[in-house]
Amino acid sequence: MSDTANVIAFPLSARARRTADAKPRSPRGEYEFTEAELAALCRWFSAMKYAFPGTEGVMIVSHQDRYSAVGLYNPRGGAPNCLIAKHEVGGSARFFWSTEGDPPRPIGDLAEITDAHIRAIHPPRNEKGWLDPIGWMGVYAARMIATAVQVV
Repeated sequence: MSDTANVIAFPLSARARRTADAKPRSPRGEYEFTEAELAALCRWFSAMKYAFPGTEGVMIVSHQDRYSAVGLYNPRGGAPNCLIAKHEVGGSARFFWSTEGDPPRPIGDLAEITDAHIRAIHPPRNEKGWLDPIGWMGVYAARMIATAVQVV
């Protein structure tokens, strides 16, 4: 992962970790992005690439800490390094937003950031000119999956 990626860990408090660990875990955690959320993230990533050529993305899923995150960065500069994360604590998932140098802050839902950015960028109505599903699938396929490490 690039040193310029703005991926920030969301450590659980000891109490929240005990609560989360006590619940039975489903095969797909509430912290994992849904298909609809992945589609929204694809549009956001594509619009940011359209507005800031050279923008790249990175995704991480941590099953141990129960979060998924997508970070965007531009190695050339000129675009904000930013991060959207979905974190599960005590069986409830919450979204977080962060820009470079700022701690993560809770947001109501994914659209609060993705839709606002897409509206501000105002890409052409014809998505064929700017939507980049192949680039997004590259981010998704290259995602880092962090699992619990067993010490023997």
